[in-house]
Amino acid sequence: MAQPDLQSRLAFTLQSAGLLEWYVELDDSLSDTQATVEAVTDALDACALGSTSLTEFLEHIHPDDRDPVAEHVAVALSTGDEVRFECRVLVGDSSVQMVSVSGRSTAHPELRALHFVSQDVTDCRRSEAIAEGQMRSLELAVAGAPLTDVLVELTRSAERQSAGTIRAAIMRLDEDGKLRFVEASNLPPDFVAALDAMDAGSDETTCSVSVRTGKPSVAVDIASDPYWAQHRDKALEHGLRACWSTPVLSDRGEVMGTIACYSSVCAAPSSLEQEGITLLANTAALVVQRDRANRARIKAEREMAANERRFKGLVKATNSLVWSTSPEVDIVELQPDWSEFTGQTFEQSRGKGWLEAVHPEDRPALEVVLEEMRSTYSNKRAEYRIRRADGQYRHMTGHAVPIFDDHGNMKEWSGGLTDITDRKQVEHRLHHMATHDSLTGLPNRTYLNDHLRELVNFIPEGQQLMIMLIDLDRFKEVNDSMGHGYGDVLLVQIAHRLREALPSGDLVARLGGDEFVVVAHLPDGVRSAERLAADLLRAIQVPCDVLGTRYYPSASMGMCLYPNPDTSIDELLQHADIAMYRAKDAGGTGMQFFSAEMSIETKNRMALELDLREALERNEFVLHYQPRICLDDDVPCGVEALIRWNHPSKGLVSPAVFIPIAETTGLICKIGNWVLQQACKDIQQLTERIGTELMLSVNVSPVQLKSPTLCSEVSGALQAAGMDTHRLELELTESGLIEDTDASHQLLRNLRTIGVRLAIDDFGTGYAGIAYLRQYPIDVVKLDRTFLCPTAKADNCLDFIKAVTEMCHSLGMRVVAEGVEDADMLRQLMRSACDEAQGYLFAKPMPLAQLGDYIIDRRAS
Repeated sequence: MAQPDLQSRLAFTLQSAGLLEWYVELDDSLSDTQATVEAVTDALDACALGSTSLTEFLEHIHPDDRDPVAEHVAVALSTGDEVRFECRVLVGDSSVQMVSVSGRSTAHPELRALHFVSQDVTDCRRSEAIAEGQMRSLELAVAGAPLTDVLVELTRSAERQSAGTIRAAIMRLDEDGKLRFVEASNLPPDFVAALDAMDAGSDETTCSVSVRTGKPSVAVDIASDPYWAQHRDKALEHGLRACWSTPVLSDRGEVMGTIACYSSVCAAPSSLEQEGITLLANTAALVVQRDRANRARIKAEREMAANERRFKGLVKATNSLVWSTSPEVDIVELQPDWSEFTGQTFEQSRGKGWLEAVHPEDRPALEVVLEEMRSTYSNKRAEYRIRRADGQYRHMTGHAVPIFDDHGNMKEWSGGLTDITDRKQVEHRLHHMATHDSLTGLPNRTYLNDHLRELVNFIPEGQQLMIMLIDLDRFKEVNDSMGHGYGDVLLVQIAHRLREALPSGDLVARLGGDEFVVVAHLPDGVRSAERLAADLLRAIQVPCDVLGTRYYPSASMGMCLYPNPDTSIDELLQHADIAMYRAKDAGGTGMQFFSAEMSIETKNRMALELDLREALERNEFVLHYQPRICLDDDVPCGVEALIRWNHPSKGLVSPAVFIPIAETTGLICKIGNWVLQQACKDIQQLTERIGTELMLSVNVSPVQLKSPTLCSEVSGALQAAGMDTHRLELELTESGLIEDTDASHQLLRNLRTIGVRLAIDDFGTGYAGIAYLRQYPIDVVKLDRTFLCPTAKADNCLDFIKAVTEMCHSLGMRVVAEGVEDADMLRQLMRSACDEAQGYLFAKPMPLAQLGDYIIDRRAS
């Protein structure tokens, strides 16, 4: 007979793991039972689970699943083998759950019984059905399948996610205001004919209500729902008792149709069911919108593969191991799950032997937890690695629950282990991406700052740290003359040389552009720094071949030592930067140590700031314009306004020099407003002169985004110039949006109300991704030049650009490529369906006086 204390122990353990156990004793009449459905049916009256017979149990199984369940029970009775299956269970009058069942029959001399454990997998299967339907429908759409085939997949997914208790259909809102079925293969033909072409503005059914309001509409009981008065009899004739309609909305909120789910029982959808239907409606919106735009467009295979991996990662269920030990956390009986997972036999895992499967690095921390478990009987959790039977270590998260007897005495520990290796790997990859440069693989500024602050607290007494900032000489000339692809290859080679030349334990990071930082230990102080700097400089100066061209690199180095009475931790990079610029001023290809005298650099910057404050009043700013070319017809469709400072003594000052100063001092708001006013006036006058409308693109600083007067300044500039609002495009930076999300949302809504277009500049160099941008009303995405690749990497780069372009187009955004410098880059962009491009291949920024002639000549050619 079953042991009561063992049953209570297992019941508690299984309940903790979210499982349900059922145990049925059989009498001797089943001793010769054959593994057939008939044998099981004949024996049902002889089985009981408490006061519930197996017959009653099967009555709660969904009718379509009863025969398969009976077959599994027959196999368990006749063979004693473990059986695993899934089935649907009826809950109440209208609900259905999907459960996963595993178990076997026992063949004890004094007892024959069925022992099963089940787990509710309804939510899991629902998620799988939704994810599978989304993935499959997207695959079909990319493969060019007819829209109807794609929508069939979505409706099947809606039906599967409710365990087959509903019938789904999709109606499309046509231009004539009528709702027509585009997928209704599981609905009766005469019912479809009765509802087809209903007026979307009417209240005939929940479908028309949903389309009219743009919100989900639910008829719990069609027999009494007022919206179903006209079609009630036809619905009830076919057993359709309830209808849940969810609108299909475009990314701009336009209602394109509805997905309707018909239930055979009077019921409303659960929150999870409604959430799943909404996800499918969103997917339907995507494919319908895509079909409207371009039926022949094929999504990149790379994008689909990424989506597939993403969906599978979201719905994949983790495997759990159930275990139990003595109060001393010793294994005293066989643990089948543990043995199967680790490959340990009972003798090997007995007592504390199971610790041999734990990673050696994780044992000390785990043993601390075990010591607590031996003295404090409360729930515990821990993460550690376990060696699997194949020798691979897997990250596991474990929970332990103390089990007490009826007298409150501690009997054992029970718990489970869940494999979280995939999650750990994702976290590791994300952390690596956040802390390392994507081009060179070196640590980035974030990693450097964290590492430096930790390192300065553990400097051996008598030693120093050197912080060295390395800047390649004439690197801008390399990019301007050879192209950014050439420059990227050179940066990768220099990064490799620096890593190889550094002693073990020292760090090299890339700040961005052509700037590298070295953090090195100096056992001999300044002499060690000089030796290491000389080694690094020699490594950099070795001639190299870059894309078939011989190049002789050189660099300027600025060094700062720590600890130093004149330097704090926060000043380390600043002082190294000052010293590096001193090396640049000395002609480059050399090194300089920071000294207090170099603070003159700060004074020079202050002088430039003073000049900048008067530059606007002295009319020292000028605007240049770089054309944007439409790739469909190869003609200019717009221009980007670029500010220049014509300093009275320094000549043209680069925006890279004075814009940061303007942002720091707050002058950028006045300068930005001048740019808006002047650019709108220039382009409107040019448009009137040459008779060609141009889109004007103006950069907006993150500081301007915080100004409460930005919207009024934009409106004032447009009104003063007489320019149509839709011809002005404001370029925003990713960092400017991320700094204050709520304020950014409100500002962008206000700007869209004015009617101007919004663009994200230098996309890919900051923090935002396509999913992040979706929450903003963005019209244009400007791809940074780093998206474009040298010819050697063109195929891989093309796939990536196509994937990004497809996703942007699916969200209704235009794509503009910046920094296009050669024909290979242009061919990449045209093959990837990019909309516009700008760069030196077409034209450099030019004064307004030259712009008109350029546009006229370009359009005439």
